[in-house]
Amino acid sequence: MHMIQTHERPSSNDYVVLLPAREAAKVQLMLPLAAAIARQQNGQVVILGVVVVPHDQPLSDGMLETRQVRADYDQAADFSTFQVPIRTVITVAHDLTDGIRTSAEEQGANLILLGWPAQQSSSERLFGPPIDNLLRHPPCDVVVLRLHDEQTWRRVLLPVRGGPHTPLACDIAMALAEHHDASISVLYATNPRMPDDASVRASLQSLRSMPRVTRWLERSIPAEQAILAEDPDHQAIVLGVTGRRGDPEAPIGPLADRILRQSDSTIVLVRHRMAQSEELAQQIWQQNRDLSATVDRWFAENTFSSHEYDDLQRLFAHKQQQGVTISLALPTLNEEATIGEIIGQLQEHLVANVPLLDEIVLIDSGSHDRTREIAAAHGVPVYLHQEILSQYGAFAGKGEALWKSLYVLQGDIIAWCDTDIKNFHPRFVYGIVGPLLRERRLVYSKGFYRRPIQFGERIAATGGGRVTELNARPLLNLFYPELSGMLQPLSGEYAGRRSALEEVPFFTGYGVETGMLIDLLERHGLNALAQVDLMERIHRNQELVPLSKMAFAITQVVIQRMEQRQRVSLLEPVNQTMKLITQREDGGFSLELREIRDHERPPMARIPEYRRLRGLPPEPAG
Repeated sequence: MHMIQTHERPSSNDYVVLLPAREAAKVQLMLPLAAAIARQQNGQVVILGVVVVPHDQPLSDGMLETRQVRADYDQAADFSTFQVPIRTVITVAHDLTDGIRTSAEEQGANLILLGWPAQQSSSERLFGPPIDNLLRHPPCDVVVLRLHDEQTWRRVLLPVRGGPHTPLACDIAMALAEHHDASISVLYATNPRMPDDASVRASLQSLRSMPRVTRWLERSIPAEQAILAEDPDHQAIVLGVTGRRGDPEAPIGPLADRILRQSDSTIVLVRHRMAQSEELAQQIWQQNRDLSATVDRWFAENTFSSHEYDDLQRLFAHKQQQGVTISLALPTLNEEATIGEIIGQLQEHLVANVPLLDEIVLIDSGSHDRTREIAAAHGVPVYLHQEILSQYGAFAGKGEALWKSLYVLQGDIIAWCDTDIKNFHPRFVYGIVGPLLRERRLVYSKGFYRRPIQFGERIAATGGGRVTELNARPLLNLFYPELSGMLQPLSGEYAGRRSALEEVPFFTGYGVETGMLIDLLERHGLNALAQVDLMERIHRNQELVPLSKMAFAITQVVIQRMEQRQRVSLLEPVNQTMKLITQREDGGFSLELREIRDHERPPMARIPEYRRLRGLPPEPAG
């Protein structure tokens, strides 16, 4: 490529607006706008003529055409009337886009102003190769103006959302409004189904004092609807190219594309060329915004109420349609005060009246009271988890009991329900299996509820779930924000499809629920998980020391999963012990060193005995 210039390169302190235009009519139409932008920045305009030589010819063949373009520029109107420095430059290139891009670099351009004849658009594409390419990979800021015949502007519409193109859009709107002696209407539209960023809204308030802004419009409807509704009252719309996440190679985003196709106004598209640090910050911001919207949508679509499944006959019909069996495991440790009532209600309502449950099994962890005897008297099979798959040993903890229950239960859907519930209702079971029976896409359903807390003889309406709110949910929000909409990740009532549960590992203690949620999320995705409102749950509240141990174990599980995801080591053996603070009878305090560690059981489907029992082929060696 060879550059022919009429003047020297401008100093690096000048703001340069590069205007690619050869035809006199285009120069006449675009130059006043280019000058307005340059004047606002105390800069100058460089009018660029690109002489394109076919690829099979040498660039020197462009000499005669270059002379003609130079002569055309010499005969152009007097540029002194625009009150900004204006120069002309001619470049010879094999490709129009390359000529513009190279000239932008050599001239130190801050902004390229491109004109787009609207009549040249088609249903397949709005622009053409030069504009498309420059918008995809801009060498500097790019502004594209849909060309109309000279018209009077009274109002300019400026939609804003605080994205990376907003500052440039504001500058262009002010420059063009000043040139046309027009007013500016700032439009802030929020989709009611999408999260609104309060900090962005607050930062945009400063635009109210921007020169020529006479109206501030807020609309709680999608941006496209809001813009098109205001379109008839405005002669021009200044719009960022908007997000292009669906097709990163698209020159503009879907919103800008639809506005261009549906509006008859003058459209000014702006594309800010971001530095690498800006690109990274924008990507992170967009990812967080997308994730927040994803979680909000999940919360709306995958949060159910147990009342939706109060019609047990209808629920049973769903079960028959799926052709599945359902097993319920009741993990226990010294629950003689509640286990009889729980089993009695389940047998009456979910077995005798409506055969929703095919199997109820008690998985005991070594109760010293009459828990096992009460269950046996109700005809419920009783297992000690220490005796199931004993060849693999036994660990203490609820997670160990749940893992081993997969071996003895027969159902296609497995449900678990805590047994210390004082206000038990069958909805604690049919509520968690309901989504799985109605929605085949779901693999896991978890309960949540209001949790009163008991202080002596007094019961407060709220305050339960202390480890959930102070430990589990903050950790998940930090490291697994996809699960930030899960109201009670530690609840003891949940159900899942065997096909999913047998493929995830189980932590043996307090971390079983957290580990299961994370692993199911990563294997099946957020949309395969559901949560169900089970109303109110009253149970035995624990003292702070046991809760402290629970929180410690849950933190270990989250960090262990982060280690596996990031392939880094964060926990040393010393991190598996905790100094518990206990108060002595004399009022003093002491430190007790306790090892608190959840062991991780492999997926049950990896156990040879389980595979034989379920009729699965042996796993391949290695």
